[in-house]
Amino acid sequence: MKLTLQDINNVHKKISDKVKWTETSFSNSISEKIGIDIYIKYENRQHTGAFKVRGSYAKLLSLSDKEKENGVVAMSAGNHAQGLAFIAKKLNVSSNIVMPEGTPFTKIRRTKNFGGNVVIKGKNLDESFKHVQHLIDQKKFTEVHPYNDINVLSGQGTVAIEMLSDFNDIDVLLVPVGGGGLIAGCSLVAKEMNKNIKVIGVESELYPSLSNIIYNKNKICKGSTLAEGIAVSEIGEIPLSIIKDYVDDVITVSDTSIERAISMLAEHEKVVAEGAGAVGLAAILENQEIFKGKKVGVILCGGNIDSKVLSSILMRDLVRSGQVTTLTITMPDKPGQLQIISKICADEGANVLEVEHSRFAMDLSASVAKLNITIETQNSLHLNKIIQEIEKNDLPVQIQGLI
Repeated sequence: MKLTLQDINNVHKKISDKVKWTETSFSNSISEKIGIDIYIKYENRQHTGAFKVRGSYAKLLSLSDKEKENGVVAMSAGNHAQGLAFIAKKLNVSSNIVMPEGTPFTKIRRTKNFGGNVVIKGKNLDESFKHVQHLIDQKKFTEVHPYNDINVLSGQGTVAIEMLSDFNDIDVLLVPVGGGGLIAGCSLVAKEMNKNIKVIGVESELYPSLSNIIYNKNKICKGSTLAEGIAVSEIGEIPLSIIKDYVDDVITVSDTSIERAISMLAEHEKVVAEGAGAVGLAAILENQEIFKGKKVGVILCGGNIDSKVLSSILMRDLVRSGQVTTLTITMPDKPGQLQIISKICADEGANVLEVEHSRFAMDLSASVAKLNITIETQNSLHLNKIIQEIEKNDLPVQIQGLI
C-alpha cells in the first residue's frame, strides 16, 4: 500500500473527535536565548501526555467488528501502552498490554487507570513480544504495533498536518526517531505540504538505529538514556520504506544536551518534556551553526517523565549554572570559624541550603574541621565572589558536585 497525504488527511478527520489538535507556537524566550527561530508542537499536552494515542486510534478504526470484539494486544512499557489503553476504552475495545518484569509501577498504574489489561511477562521487551505472539495465536487478539504498521504511522503523521497548518513556512522540521513511525508519517506530510522543508530525524547517540542505515554504519544500540521513549534498536521495515523517500538527514544527541533541553523547556516555556520529547531542542543546542537564520520546527512528542528524574535534572542544571553549589572548606577547629563563613554568605546575599560540620573525618588533622556548605547564588560570578571572600580569611575552598 502506497501511503499518500490524502490518506493521512482522511485519518486526521476520523480521529479528530477524540484527539486534541495540540498547540504549535513560536517560542519567543528560547528563540531569543539561542538566536534561532523555534516553533514548538506541544504533543505533551495530548491525551495521556504523548502523541501515541493518534496511531492507536487510527489502527483501531481500521479493524473489523470481529477484530474489535476479540480485542487488541500490544507490547509496550511506555507511551504506546497508555495511548492504546486510553483510546481502546473510549471505543469499548478490550486492550491487553504486555509489559516486561521491572516496568516502573507508575507506568503499570497509569496504563491500568486508562483501561488497559496489563500482563507482566518476560525479562525484557523481546520476551514480552514473544508473549504477544502467543496471545495472538491463543486469544485471536489483533496486534497494535507501536510503529511498524501503516495505519499507526498514518495516525502519527497527523501531528505534522496540524503543525504545518498552523505554521507552514518553517525551513526545518526536527522529529524524534525511535522505531520510525512518527518521522515516517510526519516526513511524508511535511514534504507534500511544503516541498522546501528539510526533515531531519533526531536520535539518542546511544541508539543510532536510523543513522546506522543512512550512513552505512554498525554502531551498537544499547545503554541507559534519558530518551528511553526512542531507545529502539531497529527501525521498522514499513516506516523505513517511507523514511528513505522523505527524510533528508538524521543526527544524534547526547544525554547532556537532552538534560539541558528539558531544563530550558521547563524554565522558559513552563512545560514538562520527557527525554524523547526534548531531543529536537537538544539537536539545536548541539548544532546551533547549522540552524542559524532558519525557522525550525520542533515536535515535543511527549511529557511523561518520572518526577524524581525531572527533579534531578533541574537540580543538576542549577549546579551547572553555578546557582546551587556545595563548598568544602577546611578550617581550624576553634570557635568563630563557622560564624565567619555564615557572615560572608549573609553579607553577599547567598542563601544557605545545607550545612554539614565534621570534626572527626579521618583524613583530617586533629586540629582542623571540615565544613560542607550548600549555597544558592545568582550565578557563577556571584559564587566566585563568595569563594574569594572566604579564601581571604585563609580558609581553603573546594567546589563539590560540579557535573
